[in-house]
Order: sequence, then C-alpha cells, then structure tokens
Amino acid sequence: MRFRSRNHQRHEQILSGTRRLTFVLAGIVVLGMIWAISGGNSDTADTLTATRVATSLASESPDLLDDEIRVVPLSEQSPVDLISMIDSAGAAALETEPHTSAGLDDAPPALTAVVRDDVLGILAAETTSLYGTLRLAQKVFAGRRHEMPEGRYAVFMEAPESCRGKPWKIQGRLRRLTRAVLPESATSYGIRSAWEAWISTPDSGRRLVHVIALNADPGLPISEALGKNGPDIELAGYFFKREGYAAKGADGLGNLELAPLLIADKIARLPAPPKITTAEEMNPLLLWLASGIGVCILAVLWKFNRADHDFRGTHTHSLTLPPVRPSFEGVGSVSVQQMLKEMEQAARLKPETSLNAPPDALTNVSNPDA
Repeated sequence: MRFRSRNHQRHEQILSGTRRLTFVLAGIVVLGMIWAISGGNSDTADTLTATRVATSLASESPDLLDDEIRVVPLSEQSPVDLISMIDSAGAAALETEPHTSAGLDDAPPALTAVVRDDVLGILAAETTSLYGTLRLAQKVFAGRRHEMPEGRYAVFMEAPESCRGKPWKIQGRLRRLTRAVLPESATSYGIRSAWEAWISTPDSGRRLVHVIALNADPGLPISEALGKNGPDIELAGYFFKREGYAAKGADGLGNLELAPLLIADKIARLPAPPKITTAEEMNPLLLWLASGIGVCILAVLWKFNRADHDFRGTHTHSLTLPPVRPSFEGVGSVSVQQMLKEMEQAARLKPETSLNAPPDALTNVSNPDA
C-alpha cells in the first residue's frame, strides 16, 4: 500500500502556477513589443506635433498653465468678407435661367391657404379657392393623367395638409351622380355647370369620397342612389380638403362623417377589363399538357426503336430466323389452256399401258405361265 504526501502535491501545484504566470507575462511582453514597433512612428509624430503646438501657445501666452487653453473672442478675430465669396455671375445666371418642371404643378398657396378641414360643406371664404381650383384642373389635367400618383383614402384622411393642392388620380365605383347646384357668382369665374359625385374606392371600404368635377361622361347614370351596382369610374383631381357631411348612419338617425373632397376635370367611365372564360384560362394548361404527353409518346417510340435495333445485332435474334428464305425468282406463269395442251401432247408421246390403253388392246393373262 502506497501513500502520497500532501506536501509533495502542494509543491507540484505551485510549480504549475508559476509556469502559467511566466507564459502570461512573456505573452504580454511580446504583444507590447509588437504594438511599440507598429505604433511607434505615429506616436512619435503625434508627440512632435503636440510639442510644437504647446510651444507655439506658450510663446503667444507665456502666462498659461499646462492645463489651460487660450480662447480668442469673436470680436478679436479678423472679419470675413462674405460678399466677396459670392459668385455674382453664377447668381445672375441662376436668376435668369427659366424654371421648367416635367411634372404637374401643385395648386398655388393662394388657393389653399384659406381652406379649413373638418367643417360641414364649403365655407363662404373657400368659394374662390373652389372655383379657382376647378379652372386650374381644367387646364392642367388635359392628357396628363398618367403622370399623377395614385391617391389613397387613408393618406387623404390621415394627412390632409400634406395632400392639399396636389394632383392625384383615383379609381372607384360610382355611388351617386347629380348636377351640382352653383350660385350665381360661379358664372363670374367662367363656370356654368358642374357635377357632384360620391364614390367608393377599393381601400375606402364603406366610406365615401366626395368629388366635384366640371364634366362627366355622357353614358354615366345620373342618380342619387346607385348603390353597389354603379359603374366603375376614374378621375384625376386636386385634393381640396377633408370635408364633413351629414350621413344617414347605421341606425338611420343621421350621423356626421368625414370624407375627402377632390376637385376634378372630368369623371370618366373606367373601361371594362377583358373577360376571360374558363376555356381560355385552361388553354395554356391544356397546351402544355398535350405537349408533355406528345414528348412522352415520342420518347417511348424512340426507346422501342432503339431496343429493336440493338436486338437485331444479338445472337438470339439470329436464332429466330428461318434457315431457308423462300424466293419466287425465275418462276414463270402458264395459262390453263396451254397447260392442258402440254399434258395432252405428253400423253400421246408415252407408250400405251394398262392405265391408258383401251380395254380390247390388253392381252388376256389369266394363267401365270402366260
């Protein structure tokens, strides 16, 4: 039985710890040398620069301590001639250069400054803005509808200030179309008639959008209650305001609602999308299916032909062939009359026998000796 001394075990632990500490210190020294070699040049340059700056400051302000800096007041700095820095020729060229815009112009601020949101109808102070926007829409939107962004119901309702006076195009279903009742003052703005429509857009749900337009397609139905059976329409117009109106409400007792008000040039019927029948939808699928089946059949036929070609060169195929192949080469044809004639001639040339001689010509051989 052996026993290990505890003092000996403690001595081994001390030696192991000493070796580890030595390795760690050696690694730190090596890393320090590498860092000193790589960063020595930059540190030396920074040190020299700092020394020069400190010397310069000390020479200018010998009364400054090591932890102080010298601040020059703004009044003591040399004035800068900002006017001399402006390029007069470039500024004049910018002022004389015509400003052109490829897109649609927004409504001027003079037409949108007095507009107020969340009020019932059109205020008297907004009448001039309304008629001016109608005339502007008539001039701007002619043939330029494709340049406008798509209008969104949620954007109109959540951010009316950012949408006001900007051109938009929307599509929806006509729910109501009537002639707008205009005051006598409208003729002074050159507006003799207008149309008032209420539409629902794909993103408005049960909410409505109010539209005032100068023109409408002749084929559109004029009714105060078209419901969900109204035609699909499209229009382009300026967002005017978020308007309050009196709605019927779910209970029929009346309710106050809000709706976007757009000023448009024309309410146009949306062209009906082309109708695609089930057979037309299936035609491409059937065509691909028939093509696939045809390719499979051709592949099977080619495989069979290839297998037959390979089988003809095997010994097994040679065993299935007959030893003699019949041939009718050199065989002539003879008519029946000629054949009978030849048979008759051959019979005449043969000697008479008991088979072809007449009965009276035969010899009587009744006994064996004869």
